[in-house]
Amino acid sequence: MDYSKLYQFLNKQTGKFFNDQSPNYWIEKDLGIYGDEAVDFLVQFSSDFDVNISDFNFAEHFNSESDKISLFVSNFFKRKNKKDLTIQDLKDALIKRRLE
Repeated sequence: MDYSKLYQFLNKQTGKFFNDQSPNYWIEKDLGIYGDEAVDFLVQFSSDFDVNISDFNFAEHFNSESDKISLFVSNFFKRKNKKDLTIQDLKDALIKRRLE
């Protein structure tokens, strides 16, 4: 599957360059997308790529809005409860037409 449109979307959203050789970044941890920004990011992803996100549990994958120090502390102590959302998960969602 050609993921060039996804890479363009990610580039626009993050300011980073993406291609087939890019690492499988974690959306929150590596790209710094969390809280309301994560909601906006996935709503835009859903709209741009016609991917159903109605069953996606944001709280399982993303921390709430906080400053960077609070996020670091939260990640350090609470990360066990979070499921990392990755670029590969977004690619899989493009194929399945849904993100769960």
